[in-house]
Amino acid sequence: MENEDILRKKVLLAGLRRSGKTSIQRVVFTGMPAKDTLYLENNIRSVIHNVDSFVALQLWDIPGHANLDLLGIDLSQLSTLVFVIDAQDDYTRALHQLHQIIIRAYNANQRVKIEVFVHKVDGLSDEYKLETLRDIQSKVLDDLSDSNLDNVVQLSYHLTSIFDYSILDAFSKVVQKLTRQLPVIQNLLNVFCANSGIAKSFIFEQNSRLYFATDATIADASTFEVCVDALDTFDRFSKLYKPTIENNDETSGQYIEPAMASIRLANNITISKWQIHENLILIAFIKSDTYDRFKQSIDYNVTFVRDALTNIIEMEKHSRRSRSASLNTQSS
Repeated sequence: MENEDILRKKVLLAGLRRSGKTSIQRVVFTGMPAKDTLYLENNIRSVIHNVDSFVALQLWDIPGHANLDLLGIDLSQLSTLVFVIDAQDDYTRALHQLHQIIIRAYNANQRVKIEVFVHKVDGLSDEYKLETLRDIQSKVLDDLSDSNLDNVVQLSYHLTSIFDYSILDAFSKVVQKLTRQLPVIQNLLNVFCANSGIAKSFIFEQNSRLYFATDATIADASTFEVCVDALDTFDRFSKLYKPTIENNDETSGQYIEPAMASIRLANNITISKWQIHENLILIAFIKSDTYDRFKQSIDYNVTFVRDALTNIIEMEKHSRRSRSASLNTQSS
């Protein structure tokens, strides 16, 4: 294995056949429209996907019928187990497989993070979703108790669907737990919001629509949905109004994303976005009258967020290069 791959955070996507794990990978990390996943063939072999984002990931997508022993996967390297359960199917077998993988993963690495996606909940009533979630949680806890693991293994549960934004919200939270500098970035956003009169802020990756950090203010799922809708709107309008670039310009033929844009909603809220580092976007919810009065000072504060985040990213890159060089030295 290349040293670069060794340093990536390993995320195992597991679940029964047709649970939806491969569709999740395609929708979240390749941008495949959810409707097109209906034509995906069953995954019959393990596939490794390297994802270069704010956190360097390596996704292991394994077949639902796979035997971990035969696959030769080193679970001690695993950072996160994401187990996908089809909420619209009988999940008895899925819970048995989940229990077996939890035992294997925990014995190999007691720091492994375990995330359970109760998937395909689109179309289900809110009451049925919660009833299904409670039933799964209860049965998983009973299984762990039988193995004396109920007090040591911590699981997180997410209700997900690829046909709405719940899968992006869930995977965002998975990746956040793998972000080493998350407390620093969260504190940075807390200070930014307090000094700028901002109600809520997020740092998104533009391509995947995953958010890697947000401030401490509590927000409901609809806030995240509005953010993603706003990003889509910004993208559509930026493509409509591409600037004309002179032929003698060094950037001839290239389109540079505008550094800042905003949308004013009907409820006296303005959503603003700033490009802060390559593929990273800062999104903020601001009262429109506050935005109008203090726009210059808000933009000024954004420069501090941009500079601080750039420093964090460069420090992380330097750390990875140092660790890679150390591995090269050890292997030579």
